[in-house]
Amino acid sequence: MDIGISSSCFYPGNTEEAFESACRLGAKTAEIFFNCSEEMQMPIIGEINEIKNHYGVPVRTIHPYTSFAEPFMLFGGYERRTNEGIDFYKRYFEAAAYLGAEYVVIHGGKPIFKKDELDYFEVFARLCEEGKKFGVLPAHENVYMRAGSDAGFLKRLKRYLCDDFKLVLDIKQSRRCGVDEYELIRLFGKDIVRLHISDYDKSRDCIPPGEGKYDFKKLFSSLKENGYDRSALIELYSWSWESTAQIEKSVEYLEKIG
Repeated sequence: MDIGISSSCFYPGNTEEAFESACRLGAKTAEIFFNCSEEMQMPIIGEINEIKNHYGVPVRTIHPYTSFAEPFMLFGGYERRTNEGIDFYKRYFEAAAYLGAEYVVIHGGKPIFKKDELDYFEVFARLCEEGKKFGVLPAHENVYMRAGSDAGFLKRLKRYLCDDFKLVLDIKQSRRCGVDEYELIRLFGKDIVRLHISDYDKSRDCIPPGEGKYDFKKLFSSLKENGYDRSALIELYSWSWESTAQIEKSVEYLEKIG
């Protein structure tokens, strides 16, 4: 299990600098969290690519800064705005392809009534078709208070998308949703393409791995048994750690387990 770091850990530092920090701390893979459109264009994306090549750290996924707006931008039910939203997301697919990434992380829309699910599925299928033009696929994350927080919804989305269904599993989000991540692993193990990890304790639900009580050995074993053996990506909020030494220590801790 390769251990990676998301550039989002270092927000609000500039994305290219955040990525280089991840590389220096021992990341074997990374996720680029774009924070504005400018970063998906030259010269910044070129600099990100140079850092990737210099350190030999592959970028497997990218994360849109517009995730917060997806319920309105993509899944709001207004066709013209949805068309514009899909057109905008082509920028992410293009940026992902340029960096050699395979997936774009999608938070998705808000929980919806089942009678409206077909419209949601059709929009996601359109995203898939646009992504394929760049050799990239959107991957739905199990985010709290979004449609993907429900395992039943994800099962139905998978049934609709078939082989195009990909899941980003975030164990922090599972805790917030009250959904057992091991149930998601059992249901979607071979469909999981990215794993976001963090630790927790009595008072905090997001701290560096190894500083809390989460059983990562059990997690990694379950993932492997269910067909996932790609990478584990440390994804933290900047307020959840104080020193980069903590993140470096987390990488070392997880590598011993994984």
